[in-house]
Amino acid sequence: MHTSQFEDVLAAMPLGRRYSRVFVSGTDDTACALVELRPEPEDYRWVVTGLGARSADECDLTDDLVEIWGKLLSFAVGAAGADGAKRVHASVPLDGIAYHALLHAGFSVYSHQSVMRAQGLQLASSDAESVRVREREPSDTWSIHHLYHLTTPRPVQYAEALTSNHWDSHRTLNLRTRGFVIDDRDGLAGYCQVGGRGSQHTLELMIVPGKLHMLPALISQAIKLAKINSAEPVWVAVPEYHREYVPMLESTGFQEVGRQASMVRYTMVPVCVHPSRWANVVTDVIERLPARTPVVSRCLETRS
Repeated sequence: MHTSQFEDVLAAMPLGRRYSRVFVSGTDDTACALVELRPEPEDYRWVVTGLGARSADECDLTDDLVEIWGKLLSFAVGAAGADGAKRVHASVPLDGIAYHALLHAGFSVYSHQSVMRAQGLQLASSDAESVRVREREPSDTWSIHHLYHLTTPRPVQYAEALTSNHWDSHRTLNLRTRGFVIDDRDGLAGYCQVGGRGSQHTLELMIVPGKLHMLPALISQAIKLAKINSAEPVWVAVPEYHREYVPMLESTGFQEVGRQASMVRYTMVPVCVHPSRWANVVTDVIERLPARTPVVSRCLETRS
């Protein structure tokens, strides 16, 4: 498999939450290349979670790998549209084979992120306890979605088209997500979604403009409430429109390890057009309208 530690962590990102769909290409009952996607029915999208291929010694890849993955992705996009999805999303490292395969399949970039990693977070903070952080409740969903609209550029909102279900907490066999909010006197000032798979953990962060100083406290308390071992690696993808988060994350022990692109392709859904048919009207049941008699109006002059 063509994987790396940086690419493996993409599977732990809070993307797919149910089952996977795998599409393979090969000859003689041997899979030479594959793409894996996870459906998210609540957001009407599928998410690319993995691309794989055998080595040249194990499988004869006569065609370019970018072209093979591109054809598999195009086929998967069609399957997603037939399943009711409106978009297919992917997050991949820049300038890699997967990135060029997605471009070949018609995906377009709508955002870039800096990927940061921390192992051994510095959670002790004198100001952390002064910020009230609690686990999200179902009644917080609208406020979190409003915070997303407040902190995310409009083009990114159109590309992601997230619904309120995206902020729900989930727990499955391999993936768990929990959300934590800053309960400020003016409302929700920040949100941290903690995702995890095995020993890999990810953070998704949002903070109200003007209250950036609360970000380290939000991370510290969310890690404690989620009961994450501080020795385990924690990842966070910082969008380019939130570069002000980077110094705060570096102060808690995060380091930038790479950059990735968020990509999207819209699906094509088959449309069934019903042919028009003439309706036979029986003349005997048509109500006859009375003929209109022309009326002549006269204007009489009045003399004063």
